[in-house]
Amino acid sequence: MKKFFTLLMTVLMAVTAKAQVINGDLNHNGDLDVDDVTLLIDGYLTGETEAIKPTVNPYMVDNSLVAGTWYYSKMNSTTLNADGTMGGSLEGKGYTYKYMPFQKHILLYNPDGSFALEDVVLKLTADTLVLKLPDGTCDVLTRTQPKEYVSYIELSQTSVGIYSGSRVQLTATVYPAYADDSRVSWSSSDRWVAAVDNDGIVYAKSSGTATITCEALDGSGVKATCTVTVKPITNGHDYVDLGLSVMWATMNVGANAPEEYGDYFAWGETKPKTDYSWETYKWCEGKYNTLTKYCIDSDYGTVDNKTVLDLEDDAAHANWGGTWRMPTLEEWRELTNNCTWEWTARYDVFGCKVTGPNGNSIFLPAAGYRWRGYLDYSGDVGYFWSSSLYSNDDSTAFSLFFDSGSTYCGNVYYRGNGRSVRAVCP
Repeated sequence: MKKFFTLLMTVLMAVTAKAQVINGDLNHNGDLDVDDVTLLIDGYLTGETEAIKPTVNPYMVDNSLVAGTWYYSKMNSTTLNADGTMGGSLEGKGYTYKYMPFQKHILLYNPDGSFALEDVVLKLTADTLVLKLPDGTCDVLTRTQPKEYVSYIELSQTSVGIYSGSRVQLTATVYPAYADDSRVSWSSSDRWVAAVDNDGIVYAKSSGTATITCEALDGSGVKATCTVTVKPITNGHDYVDLGLSVMWATMNVGANAPEEYGDYFAWGETKPKTDYSWETYKWCEGKYNTLTKYCIDSDYGTVDNKTVLDLEDDAAHANWGGTWRMPTLEEWRELTNNCTWEWTARYDVFGCKVTGPNGNSIFLPAAGYRWRGYLDYSGDVGYFWSSSLYSNDDSTAFSLFFDSGSTYCGNVYYRGNGRSVRAVCP
């Protein structure tokens, strides 16, 4: 037993969180020796020298060394805890110790309480403890604080839908913030669907579902995951499934990002222009009552009884192709009535975040409208064409209107105005 303790024995001195060193190098020898240490523990002083407090028993038993944990790294990482028990490789085996500060000895006891052996404290500083073991050898112990492991990882998103060829940034917040090692690693369950780099950037490769895992590197085994669903792009343009009857494009026709205004179109025209007026409108002869197409009342022009745009006159289909087209009045109403609308800003561009029943969302910028050579209400109001004619006034068509306080689907505007177009597909 004596040999066992000689090989493994180390010294821990971990006082309670209330302990504070209130005296320093009392003998001014450059080291923090045992006789120098004065601790305040739970409101009373321990460890004073007789010169400071003569009434103290010089042979009192005290397990208070210096605040912290003494760790013996040469052999089996044995520690001695502030409560007198032994930890590390001897955790739970019942061995105990007592520190005699004035004798500069450490007494070691067997699990049955019998005395085992005695080590001599040769030197004690703020960071180093030198012990002389019974066999005459010396051990040097360094003081370390208990390791703080990661207990929880919070990801910026736990599920996300992205499109082939696009990417999304995931960020990880590690708790507690003072963990000794806050590094994490990233991995994907299927790199053919979605790959992830060391910075948490996910790259969509092909349609399917992959699980992105973020794991702490401190050995705690703590992990967090995000489910990534990769969706295909329709004819080169992204869409979002809001849980409605059609898929909605992520940006306006003519835009390169969701917050960009994109192009403005007169109703039934497929190209942007600089002057939006009846004089330049494609489907009339210079006045609102000289319509040449999409007319059901002879008072407005030549009757053809068309009330929905043909695909060749649909700005979404003409510019994007495939199955893309402009929304009908009923599809705008579905978006208005079944989604949550929030006035917000995306990269300093005001508009509405529209969140569907399934939690997915799109952003509609408040792009205003164009009449003649002017852009009005940009940043304040959003106007989006439908593909539906207003049958009570053939010179107008149905449109969506929203601002910071209201959303209304069913507004009608002159067909010659230049307004935004957001595309849908089946």
